[in-house]
Amino acid sequence: MTERDQALLESVQTHRARLGSAIAFGSLGARRPLASLTRRLIIGMVVAAIACAACVGVSFVGSILRANAAAAAEQSPTPAPSDGVAPTPTPASTTEGTAP
Repeated sequence: MTERDQALLESVQTHRARLGSAIAFGSLGARRPLASLTRRLIIGMVVAAIACAACVGVSFVGSILRANAAAAAEQSPTPAPSDGVAPTPTPASTTEGTAP
């Protein structure tokens, strides 16, 4: 009698495992093999790495262009106003004679 009970318990356990996997992964025909899932994971990681590298590259090139533009702006003289009015001078700040 214990063999019958054991067989019944094993069949119920197998049935529950199959039902659980069918709910989680779909029917048996729709399940993908492990190799397919691994391939998709690797392809996804490669695409993510390429996207990250592209973002870093765009940021690097943009920072170089901004630095070059700032350096060019510092080197070029400021144009004189064309309306004939002289710009007002800004007072120079000095630190002589002040206590630390």
